[in-house]
Amino acid sequence: MKTSRATTRASRLTFLLAFTAQFLPLGRARSEDHVDYKFEYYIEDNNRIKIQTHGLLFEKELSANLSLKGEYVYDGISGATPTGAPPPIGSSQVVTTHMEDVRNAGSLELAAKLGNHTLTPQISYSTESDYDSLGFAINDAIDFNQKNTTLLLGISQTLDKIQPKFWTSAKHKDSTDAMVGVTQLLDPRTILQVNFTLGYSSGYLADPYKAVRFDGYPDPNSVFPEKRPGERTKEIIFLSLTHYFDKPNASLEASYRFYHDSFDIFSHTVGLAWHQKIGKHLIISPLFRYYDQTAADFYGVRFPGDPSDPESTIPIPKYYSADYRLSSMHTFTYGVEAEAIIKEWLHLNAAYKRYTMHGDDGETPASAYPQAHIFTVGARIWF
Repeated sequence: MKTSRATTRASRLTFLLAFTAQFLPLGRARSEDHVDYKFEYYIEDNNRIKIQTHGLLFEKELSANLSLKGEYVYDGISGATPTGAPPPIGSSQVVTTHMEDVRNAGSLELAAKLGNHTLTPQISYSTESDYDSLGFAINDAIDFNQKNTTLLLGISQTLDKIQPKFWTSAKHKDSTDAMVGVTQLLDPRTILQVNFTLGYSSGYLADPYKAVRFDGYPDPNSVFPEKRPGERTKEIIFLSLTHYFDKPNASLEASYRFYHDSFDIFSHTVGLAWHQKIGKHLIISPLFRYYDQTAADFYGVRFPGDPSDPESTIPIPKYYSADYRLSSMHTFTYGVEAEAIIKEWLHLNAAYKRYTMHGDDGETPASAYPQAHIFTVGARIWF
């Protein structure tokens, strides 16, 4: 199972250094050498998927204009996941299959300040039993207006190789993303971030473990591998507004993300987080996230025709998938994070989140959609 995590944050303004950072998890007013550790346990209801993730990150200032950052992530995943086949006759439970895998991933990036530019090249690599991914990226953050405005330009290239054990040869996927963004200090307490991303992927874009059912095939228990287009384009707009409030000694972070791709998926994501400082040593951050998407134009629970019969009078679709992640759906994520400032050089944090997914089409079985608990603990040490 391939999981992609990508988060882009661009912020080098005095505003953040002055006060916003202290209300974010693991924030600090100064940029110093540090090491972070984080453990996350994701567990779905009804004995579905479990994922244990260990993450280690370091940042080292090599000189006044040069810093190095590195990250290592270890994921262990196991449990039952839907195959795409509909529930058997007389049952409401979708067909699942057991899976186990381990992912090792790492990245290195070097940030170099050249005048008002900060160039950040990055290389990343991820490997699983059936999936290898090599990525390259470079960002340029350009400061203007006495560092109250930052323009961010970035481009990335990812080369993936997919080879499950039941394949005789590997297949490949290439992805390119380009991003332009602006971070603007609106006033001493408010910061706005706007990013626009264009992406293009080509090659094998399907999931080798997902299957579909064709009603015209004689055996009702047989399924066929899904088939998705060999190209995909995407457009993403991201907006974030953070405001600091004096009297409650807190900050509010609100975000919105618009997504569209050539699979005809439209999605909207709204996020809210309140970072409340309590005394000198504790920050409590309740959070909420809502996500809504339309279905891919080739998604269905089951399909007509018989792909094994070239003379069938019922033509099968050109592309087809019963992967519930491509259906019309919405999700909720809510929870709370806490950060304890133990010492000037030591911060501890913990979080709990509840994640629920719900279908909107009235056809996809409710049992396909996961509900999960997410537990996180971590620490940051400055040195």
